[in-house]
Amino acid sequence: MPTTKNNQSQSTSTPATSATAPAKARKRARQPSVAERVTVSAAVAVPAAAPPATSPPAATAAATPTPPQPVPGNAGSSGGSGSSTGAGRSAGSSGSDVPVAAPPAAVIPPVPAGFVPVNPLDLRGFRALASQIAAMPDAIAELQGFSNYGAVFGMTAPDVGQLTQCLSIAYQWTMLLSQTAVWHKYARSEQGMAWKDAALLLDALKPAFTLASTANPALLGQYPSLARLLGAKSVVAKRAAASRAKKKKAEAAAQAQAATSSGASP
Repeated sequence: MPTTKNNQSQSTSTPATSATAPAKARKRARQPSVAERVTVSAAVAVPAAAPPATSPPAATAAATPTPPQPVPGNAGSSGGSGSSTGAGRSAGSSGSDVPVAAPPAAVIPPVPAGFVPVNPLDLRGFRALASQIAAMPDAIAELQGFSNYGAVFGMTAPDVGQLTQCLSIAYQWTMLLSQTAVWHKYARSEQGMAWKDAALLLDALKPAFTLASTANPALLGQYPSLARLLGAKSVVAKRAAASRAKKKKAEAAAQAQAATSSGASP
């Protein structure tokens, strides 16, 4: 009797364990950094920091350039909504409208020579919080007007000019990253829609060019770039099929060799 009771209790508890198993295997999605989640609608005015005793390094000069602003109404848009609003439709050279407008003239500063990205492990524990970023401009202004800074914080406190400059630079880089993150999302959406429209037109042009090149093979040599543009997908598909066939043939040869060696071993 006790054995039957234990078996029943085990059988009733098994479905609960199996039901909770998928929940434990679920992984949390990676959340973007605070700077990428901060919404910037206009250029942010940062209080000017007092110049330090020594001249700042040349690397800090790259923190001041303002990134290119996305077209109003399209910033942060995704999918097809970004191409039909804001920038609108632009007229082509032949007078017909195109779905996606050409990108605006943007001046992006080059990355300094010899740049090496920082290891994310070195920044663990030094991430800025959203509340800190929101309070940064007012905190910088308060530090600049702190009359008795040395008396309150003591002689071991960092120099107030150096402190305000470091805070100002950190805040400027945060705003720059936020603006470029929005711009990257906008540019990526417009680039995808533009290539989709171009691909549809190329697909409509491909049968006619194939028929014309079949009748006149000299067109392939006369327009080689156009031939590669129209036949790029087919070339990639042929290469992928050849690679799969080669891999399958190698696996079959390996299996045959293994079977032959196992048969000859006795």
